[in-house]
Amino acid sequence: MRLVTFRDPHSAIRVGRLDDGERVVELAAATMLDWLSGEGHAPTGRDHALADVALLAPVPTPPSVRDFFAYEGHVATGFRLAGAEIPSAWYVAPVFYFSNPASIQGPGQPVRRPAGSRRLDFELEIAAVIGEEGEIAGFTLLNDWSARDVQREEMAVGLGPAKGKDFATSIGPWLATPDELTIEDGRIRLEATVSVDGEVLARGDAGAMRWSWPQLVAHAAKETRLVPGDVLGSGTLHRGCLLELNAERAPEDVRWLEPGDEVVLAAPGLGELRTPVV
Repeated sequence: MRLVTFRDPHSAIRVGRLDDGERVVELAAATMLDWLSGEGHAPTGRDHALADVALLAPVPTPPSVRDFFAYEGHVATGFRLAGAEIPSAWYVAPVFYFSNPASIQGPGQPVRRPAGSRRLDFELEIAAVIGEEGEIAGFTLLNDWSARDVQREEMAVGLGPAKGKDFATSIGPWLATPDELTIEDGRIRLEATVSVDGEVLARGDAGAMRWSWPQLVAHAAKETRLVPGDVLGSGTLHRGCLLELNAERAPEDVRWLEPGDEVVLAAPGLGELRTPVV
């Protein structure tokens, strides 16, 4: 099943099921948080052409957003650029930071480059969304936008990331329930891509995680509890951001995102998450 939050032709915000990629079947749940809590799964009897509705972030206001660091290739590049090796603690337990649930953006929603930043970056990720009883209810694409110059300065004091990240996190366009995807050993088997202005810049293997999804969920729930709608990001897929790609380029070929760019994350079964930069 593919689940969406959408604005209907009368501007009301609804929850729906996407059928055959063309029709949105309206469900009784008032919000996606209600659906994830086990309420309102029945159809209302109304449906809409996909072209007649506007898709929003599947979970517009998640209770929390945790973003992990699960791909060793990405982690290794980051530490190498800082003149260090991966800490041994990374191999002991999965680590994450808390992102900002108030800055969730949906498909097609513009992201503004932070004032003073000239190194805006995309980050190609998969996210899991928690449902009833702390289980994964669905997966979606996640773009963990990063102002690399801001991030570098603030993390020099040993905390963060914070302001280098919390201006925007894009998710969508839908939640795919686990049965929609190929999952082996707790890892999703697919290739995801990032395009900027129609040019594919990055490809990543979503299955190349050091830590599986059940391990990420278990660690997130340790000594606390997960609630329906909590978002867990995988961390950036290897070579899934400009920071990594720029490390392979000659200095004159280094690039960052600019206003006017359009960034598209895509993966089989998860659709396209399209974002204009302004």
